Amino acid sequence: MQRKTGPTTRQFTVCAIYTRQSASSDDDISSCEIQYQSCAAYVHSMRELGWLLVADRFDDDGYSGATLDRPALTRLRELVARRAVNAVVIYRMDRLARSLIKSATLLEELRSHGVRLVIVTAPELGDAAGDNLMLNILASFAEFEREMIASRIAESRTRLKARGQRIAGAVPFGYTTDVYTKQLVPLQDEAEIVKWMFSQAAVGKVPADIAEQANDKGSRTKVKTEGRYIPKFGGNPWTARQVLATLRNPVYTGGFRSGSGTRPGCHEPLITREVFDAVGQQLDSRRTRASDAVSYGDIWPLKGLILCAVCDRPMTPHTVRHGRITYCYYRCRSTAGGRKPCRGQVSAGQIEAAVCRQIRLRKPVDGRDHINLREIPEFVERLSYDHRTKMIKVLLKQQPEPSEETQ
Repeated sequence: MQRKTGPTTRQFTVCAIYTRQSASSDDDISSCEIQYQSCAAYVHSMRELGWLLVADRFDDDGYSGATLDRPALTRLRELVARRAVNAVVIYRMDRLARSLIKSATLLEELRSHGVRLVIVTAPELGDAAGDNLMLNILASFAEFEREMIASRIAESRTRLKARGQRIAGAVPFGYTTDVYTKQLVPLQDEAEIVKWMFSQAAVGKVPADIAEQANDKGSRTKVKTEGRYIPKFGGNPWTARQVLATLRNPVYTGGFRSGSGTRPGCHEPLITREVFDAVGQQLDSRRTRASDAVSYGDIWPLKGLILCAVCDRPMTPHTVRHGRITYCYYRCRSTAGGRKPCRGQVSAGQIEAAVCRQIRLRKPVDGRDHINLREIPEFVERLSYDHRTKMIKVLLKQQPEPSEETQ
């Protein structure tokens, strides 16, 4: 871009800064703000050479470098396609992408539109053949680092599971975490409320009544925080759904959910397994089998089994809260593999009930001839759902033929 200044014409370089941080962290060293300030300082130092900085910011905070499906990056690519900038400034090569193929795609896209890539930590790299080789090497190292991090995380999770330790997730009501080990430790006041809830449920009290009595006692749900810059939330009156989620949570028996079952934990249990099972039987006995209403708390019997028939990607649990009501869905993973969002979803209660009705038991059990929610993983290998036609396809596990004695 040129600007006339009297008898001479000066060449200007219009720059856009791109920043990315894959996850929120208490460590601000690699935050988008710090990256932006470093890049802006570099552009400012080049102002004598005619470098100008666009007013728009392109920050992808909380997005992985393994995919190009990022909002700020999409806006930046549109700007590059219009040739509205001359240079893209990044702090480090891995901020652009952590995949060699995707890095090469972006580099080729920039070159085809005559846009220069400027790396603040390696400003000497230009457009020469040797510089292009170095950029590809940096992209390879970024991909290698990402794969190493993923491998170490997987190894760490396996090691924690083998030791019966907590991996991650919100701290449940009744517990806090040890400052050093991050493992669960009973919180006396909350633990007493949990024990009281189970004792009430064991004698037949319904969750709605337990929630009302807990609120009358002055008890409130757990206050939680999700990070340094996110305000506290929780501390609200109990609802029947929250009480039900508490009564269904195996963490209070000293274990953790793992897939469709549980795994042993190393924390102190608040109740015995016998009490937990007795309460579960009480809750199951009051459930209306034929009703379409039916995903409670953290019970997701189709988790890991259901696929989107449109794009063949997993459909994962998703909840939407409106006031005191929580709506449960299975939703297609919109960004898996960097592909365009599918946006397919289905009500959890409706599809779970439909699956239960489709699968008949060979021999009636307790007066019912179809399976219940908790039995779905025992009978279903996988299933797919097409949100356009509302069609469900179920692949059943091979079941042994009943013996003559049981017929």
